[in-house]
Amino acid sequence: MPNPFTLTDAADLIDVSIQDIFLKGSVKNTFYDKYYNVETGVRDYYTKDSSLSGLGFAGRIVENAAVTAQSPVQGFDKTYTQVQFGVLLSFTKPMWFFGIQKRNLERITTEARQAVEDKREQLCADRLDQSYNASYTVSDISGNYVATTTGCDGLSMISASHTREDGGTAWSNRITDGSTVNMDKLIVHVKSLLNNMGTLTAFA
Repeated sequence: MPNPFTLTDAADLIDVSIQDIFLKGSVKNTFYDKYYNVETGVRDYYTKDSSLSGLGFAGRIVENAAVTAQSPVQGFDKTYTQVQFGVLLSFTKPMWFFGIQKRNLERITTEARQAVEDKREQLCADRLDQSYNASYTVSDISGNYVATTTGCDGLSMISASHTREDGGTAWSNRITDGSTVNMDKLIVHVKSLLNNMGTLTAFA
């Protein structure tokens, strides 16, 4: 357990020569939900999803000929595991009574919640920064651990080797010159993306 916040840690709070003390806490802005799919209210330690494809392109039927059959394909499975994050904010009684309450700074307790939300923003951004890698090391106040970023096909998010569910060849590509992404080439490649049945996903 960390040492509690004491009067000696913030002597200005009991300094009568200082009239105003402002709390410069975290600014609440969320960005992760703009580029991640967010699901709330999950009560299971593990969640798992899969998918089922549609059909590919239809084929021509000549007179008195059999219609060519197709079947959907099952998608990959992905398991998600809940992870808990937290931080402890403790005070001595004199600090709370003579420092925090005296200066009307009780809202500092909300910083514990904000610290968790800030960590979520950082972790989500880190996963995008590390999207070329299958795993990376995360460092925080509790130590280091390895975060795995592979998807249900066992590959990193940005990979030229993503396999299709129907067993077809890789459907993805990486467009970069080593430092920047060429948007013109990106648009060309987006138009050539194949779905899990091997047919084009865009035609424009």
